[in-house]
Amino acid sequence: MNKIINGGDILNNYWAIFEKRKNNFFRFDTRVYLNLLGNPTDKDICIGAVVGKNPGSALPSLYNCPTLQEIELDGDQLLPNIRSIFLKAYKRSNKLMQKNSYIQVLNLLYICNKDLSQAIKTIADYPNQIICDTEEKHFPFLWYLWGNDNKNLNLYKNRFYDLVANIHFYLDTNTKVIIPNYPALNDSARHTQVTTETVPVSVRCLSPYKDWKSVDDLCCSDLN
Repeated sequence: MNKIINGGDILNNYWAIFEKRKNNFFRFDTRVYLNLLGNPTDKDICIGAVVGKNPGSALPSLYNCPTLQEIELDGDQLLPNIRSIFLKAYKRSNKLMQKNSYIQVLNLLYICNKDLSQAIKTIADYPNQIICDTEEKHFPFLWYLWGNDNKNLNLYKNRFYDLVANIHFYLDTNTKVIIPNYPALNDSARHTQVTTETVPVSVRCLSPYKDWKSVDDLCCSDLN
């Protein structure tokens, strides 16, 4: 979602820094803003982060830009799903949403490719792991969305066990239970979709961990 306003500024919900390395694009500092924003800055409010596999089909709007720029989704649904989930969470939790708040999107691989198998194969051509500087932040929460056990991805998961956050958790795909910890390499951390499970999870993200039990009652209401 974006539009042109007076003066030519572009408002967008999805921003990132794109870099081209060896003819492949990498996407860093990916942000999902809950409100339309025209000029993202380092002073904006990161309310937490999610960890996915790799950037899919989303593309840069400008190919020679070293700063945050608007993301052309090109059919990619992950970022809109994340925004939709947290908009519902704010509505249901009755919490104040700051105008410049965003969710940070981290990835196991930062190479852009909608074909995960091809992304894994291509990243092997790079001698060192290419990671995003935002992984050094202290996050209010880290929600793991990296899917099922995958021997080709597991070697990229270990570094996330060193990331700093107030809460680490994932939604177990098999039991549909929220696990307040890192997923083990063989655990299945459900990929995000707007469902009756994921919206309650995001409501919990907006609440201190000590209040999670009391949030359960709120999560039982109808999503519609």
